[in-house]
Amino acid sequence: MEIVAPARRRVGAPSLDPRLDVLVRPDGRIQLGWSPERAILVAPPHGATPTGFADFLRTIDGARTRPQLVWDAARLGFDPRATARLLDVLTRAGALLAPAPPRECPTVRVHGRGPLSDAIAAALTATGTIVSRSTRYPIDRDARRWRERCVVLTDASVVDPRLVHDLVAAGIPHLHVRLRDGGGLVGPFVLPGRTACLRCVELVRAELDTGWPHLAAQLVDRSGRATPPVVTTTVAVALAQLDLAFRGAADRPPASFDATLEIDDGGQRIDTRHWARRDDCSCAWARALPGRSHALSDQSIGTFSPP
Repeated sequence: MEIVAPARRRVGAPSLDPRLDVLVRPDGRIQLGWSPERAILVAPPHGATPTGFADFLRTIDGARTRPQLVWDAARLGFDPRATARLLDVLTRAGALLAPAPPRECPTVRVHGRGPLSDAIAAALTATGTIVSRSTRYPIDRDARRWRERCVVLTDASVVDPRLVHDLVAAGIPHLHVRLRDGGGLVGPFVLPGRTACLRCVELVRAELDTGWPHLAAQLVDRSGRATPPVVTTTVAVALAQLDLAFRGAADRPPASFDATLEIDDGGQRIDTRHWARRDDCSCAWARALPGRSHALSDQSIGTFSPP
């Protein structure tokens, strides 16, 4: 009896975008995806039936290199040159994904206590992320000793200023996620020395409302409340921001860089509030110092060029 090992991704092997459904149209063409604006249409190569070519496309899972795909297509009776041209078309259309370079498993610290911290930690763990948890930041603790690549600050309406300072000093990227007046807030996502930090935001708020520092002091480590749908939406938005950061696509940075994504109290609308780096903020000195956000230039977070 022959034992067949499960397929594994190979270096240099493309894969069909798994998010796209492969469909056969009445005229025999193949449609990838069913969004009216983004669906891709191709005609099967000579020698292939619509159903046969659709089945072939569904098998492009990163286990075979491009030459192997063309070879296998020829064995099925497909015109190899036409198949190679179609692979080019699918690549240019974004349906055929180039092999991703291997990367280390991301490490994230979730700091906070409340419904957001539990949900975010559970979701990250389910994706294979190595998650550390902490809830307090006592005087004898130093964030500069943390070894995670990113910290998610959850639930606290205003984060302990000492922790904010230490994260910037250590150059550790961090994302603030909390609830406010029944709505959700995600961001800013801070790359120390490169994007607006949490203190930059506080300085702006203090300029707009001279009483804000007094209010902020009362909100330190205080958690907000929201309905389960809003909590779930807030967690989903935060996870999307982390995913974009770890994937490091230079042409698609997280929207929470220099911004806060504000989910309304019905969980149905997301607005963006933009922030700017402040020259009078203490994070300004971090722009000239090496930190973890700079050292991550080849490890996803930090590959962006924020405005």
